[in-house]
Amino acid sequence: MKNIPNILSTFRIFLIPFFVWQMIKGNTTNAAFILVLSGITDFLDGNLARKFNWITDLGKILDPIADKLTQAAISITMIISIKKYQYFFIIMILKDLIMLILGGYLMKNGIKLEGAKWFGKVSTFVYYMVMIILLFIPNMPNFIVVTLLFIATITAIISAVLYIPEYVSKRKEIFSNNNKKM
Repeated sequence: MKNIPNILSTFRIFLIPFFVWQMIKGNTTNAAFILVLSGITDFLDGNLARKFNWITDLGKILDPIADKLTQAAISITMIISIKKYQYFFIIMILKDLIMLILGGYLMKNGIKLEGAKWFGKVSTFVYYMVMIILLFIPNMPNFIVVTLLFIATITAIISAVLYIPEYVSKRKEIFSNNNKKM
């Protein structure tokens, strides 16, 4: 039972090719339904892990990887399908790439990640909701699309900025551990 959240995170990763395939075919409604399913499993895996104390080290890695891979697939396919909004998606990709690199650096140096903070969860939720809306209603007026993308991008940037003190704190821990070894 303890592995149910990890199975759900893995399932989210397996949904990515189906999402991309639907986007390539231009089936935005099907792609939106896949994102809804992905979002539900994301919500379930985190809640089950916390409620039943099924939190595992693998889950702390697998869940954010599933999030980042899904968000990257969304951003890349959206860049291809609606080029005029590419800058919003490029910002999202760069933010996720930086966070993956920093998280990888911490893990490489023996720091265990604690999982997503509330602001990261809010950012992910907003991103999913905006993308689902854009996919379900592809012909919205430009100002609505730009407003939604702006909200998702600002939320993501704020989340990234709020993670900076976490990263700095963990980085100090690395230096402290290295100094103790000397």
